[in-house]
Amino acid sequence: MAIAAVLSVLATFATFSNVGPFLPTSTTLFVLLTINLTILLILGAMVAQQIVQLRAASAGSSRLHRRIVALFSIVAITPTIIVAVVSGLFFEFSMQSWFSDKVRTALDSSQAVAEAYIEEHKKAIQADVLGVARDLNSQAFALSQNVPLLEQALSVQAQFLALSEAIVFDRNGRVKARAKTTLSLIGDSFPLAALDMAAKGNIVPIIGGENDNRVRVLVALDGFLGHFLYISRFVDPKALALVKNTTDARSDYMAALRDQGRYRIWFNLTFIIIAFLILFAAVWLGIGFARKLMEPITNLVDASEKVGMGDFTARAPIHKGYDDLGGLTRAFNKMTWQLDQQQKDIQRANNTLEERHRFMAAVLSGVSAGIMGLDPNGKVTLPNKSAANMLNLEIDHIPGLKIQDIMPEVKDLFNKIKSTESRSVQDQIVIERDDINLNLMVRITAESKDREIQGFVIAFDDITEQVAAQRNAAWSDIARRIAHEIKNPLTPIQLAAERLKRKYLKEIKTDPEVFTQCTDTIVRQVGALRRMVDEFSSFARMPAPEIKMENLTEITKEAYFLQEVANQNIKFELNCIAETLSIECDAGQIGRALINLMKNAAESIAAVQATSQSEGEAYEGKITVSIVDNNRETKIQIMDNGMGLPEHLMDKLIEPYITTRTKGTGLGLAIVKKIMTDHGGDLHLENNPDMGAMVTLVFYKNMQSRKEVADNSVRMVYGS
Repeated sequence: MAIAAVLSVLATFATFSNVGPFLPTSTTLFVLLTINLTILLILGAMVAQQIVQLRAASAGSSRLHRRIVALFSIVAITPTIIVAVVSGLFFEFSMQSWFSDKVRTALDSSQAVAEAYIEEHKKAIQADVLGVARDLNSQAFALSQNVPLLEQALSVQAQFLALSEAIVFDRNGRVKARAKTTLSLIGDSFPLAALDMAAKGNIVPIIGGENDNRVRVLVALDGFLGHFLYISRFVDPKALALVKNTTDARSDYMAALRDQGRYRIWFNLTFIIIAFLILFAAVWLGIGFARKLMEPITNLVDASEKVGMGDFTARAPIHKGYDDLGGLTRAFNKMTWQLDQQQKDIQRANNTLEERHRFMAAVLSGVSAGIMGLDPNGKVTLPNKSAANMLNLEIDHIPGLKIQDIMPEVKDLFNKIKSTESRSVQDQIVIERDDINLNLMVRITAESKDREIQGFVIAFDDITEQVAAQRNAAWSDIARRIAHEIKNPLTPIQLAAERLKRKYLKEIKTDPEVFTQCTDTIVRQVGALRRMVDEFSSFARMPAPEIKMENLTEITKEAYFLQEVANQNIKFELNCIAETLSIECDAGQIGRALINLMKNAAESIAAVQATSQSEGEAYEGKITVSIVDNNRETKIQIMDNGMGLPEHLMDKLIEPYITTRTKGTGLGLAIVKKIMTDHGGDLHLENNPDMGAMVTLVFYKNMQSRKEVADNSVRMVYGS
């Protein structure tokens, strides 16, 4: 396409300059214009494709690439535009000068002179032919009878008048006589119309061919019946050629004058197309040169982008020959190789650190103690899951918070280790989260390097169960002592009171009712003390459960029936999922626990009913017992609409001798808790949203289920 464009441009200039094999006619100019336009469109499409590819290239390298192409285009198109403008102006001025009135007048005058020259020759030969005809007619009688004499006369006339031909012939074309200088034959060269005009007495000029340089005329001879005289004279060929050239020049001029608008349009279009051809060729060359120049830079840019995205294996190729940036490319490749090696070393170190981190995270998540790492200012950097669970916080929200904000109870302990040179401090604290009190053993250890503190590690264990166990052990010991000290004198006191009543009741005459009332009071109080001693004994020496497969539904129904019969003024409701629900338990202890819980619910409802009766209102109590079973656990829920549980004592109600009733011993929930602990289960206490409380006995089917529930439940869980 580049060669075709060059040839087309050269052919166009040659045609316009009228030095080529083709004349600058309308057809020629139209063909050249079509060829140039076709080449222009093809080059334009190729350049557009290259520009699209250039714009699609990476931004870093294509920017300089585009600048080089633009520079080439500007350098190429600027002189082209100047030449095109100057040529257009020159052509316009030339057109105005070519088609001016002076030129047209000169051409018209030249043609008039040429035509006058030919006309003069025609008039001269017409006069000569009349003279020759008059001479021949005057001697017609003698000459018609003597042909040689006629030929001699014609020869004399031809020689005297410088005629090239002189012939006498009849209508049929038979020559009667001719001058000696005549070489041509008449034949059928004269049309009948010319002969007829001559017969009428006219002088008839004979028009020859294009290459005929003679002036010929025909006239009738009156003295020779039916004969004609034909003469001709040669005209200078140069003069005829000048006449012809003048006529042709004027014809061409007039044709050009008619087509000057078309020539102007084609000329300007040709120059515009050629200008665009040069522009596209320059852009094409600029793109090619810029591609070769920019290829090393593009390779470096592409490799740099890959390195920027983390691919340190990227290398820029080095091409021999035109790569003037080989040194820079080699330096870049060496740098990326070093970065690749350093990245691999860092990755190996990170993998080692990641393995250690995962190991530490596994260790921290596996321990039950809460552990948190602190920076020197007390901000948490690394908490474990146990710490988040104890503080009732999301583990992702803890990092960045100060220990004084999330755990204000350790503020004094933290200030103590910061103000002293001790490496470790510990203390027992109590924290309250969502109405749950936890006893924690907190230990803070300082991490130092070169006697400068780098951070702290705070560890805290939940010793709530230990404290509760210590209290239970203490109360168990007290219970045993009280039972031992009280149980011995109870029987003698009761027997003595009964004997006094039997022996002396008949002898007392004054106020025997008082005596009877006193002895009955002694016996009744001794019974109450005996029952208290039995409770103490049960709590202090509760036997180990005899675990075997039992029907939990049947155990629940028995306890439910006893309480339903004993409390006729309370509505009972039982929801069982199945008639047979087998679990491993001690039926006696579970039944005792259920009876104790239903009794507490009934007493709570009775307190509300008593208050309502004093206000003159009736209150309908309701106790609902439900059994819920799933893949992880089995639960017995006892829900009432009584007065509920005190929120401030919620975490202490399962401890011995903690009660809200005036006549209660405070051992019921403690005994139920101990029974569920011996069975590997849990006791949950909570208040209903509207009124009353709900107590839940939870039997876990496996230890994994128990751990999951303990970790995920947002509720009060004891013994978990």
